[in-house]
Amino acid sequence: MEPERIDLSPLALPAARRTALAAAVLARAQVGRAAPRGPLAVLAGWARPTLAAAAAVAGVSLAALAWSGTRAATEESTQTLAEALIPERASPWVSEGATPSGEDLLAGWEASP
Repeated sequence: MEPERIDLSPLALPAARRTALAAAVLARAQVGRAAPRGPLAVLAGWARPTLAAAAAVAGVSLAALAWSGTRAATEESTQTLAEALIPERASPWVSEGATPSGEDLLAGWEASP
């Protein structure tokens, strides 16, 4: 069974009106189109956003530097970097340049949590 076809002929536009409507749509579409730009013009368009991003990065960097500078001035560190990174049991080996014995390693292994 085939469904009955709907007659859409009353919706058809006269040829003159259809041509005028198509011309109006194309005219509106051309208004938003800009002429093709060269590579330098495209790069120039990115100048302001690039400067804004650079200013934001510079501001955050300066704030971080200022914050770390005031924090370092108020807190005195009693540990050196080597003392902070090397465990207390291993510091004699590092300072003397000695190789730990198997007993030393076993004692360190058993003592670790």
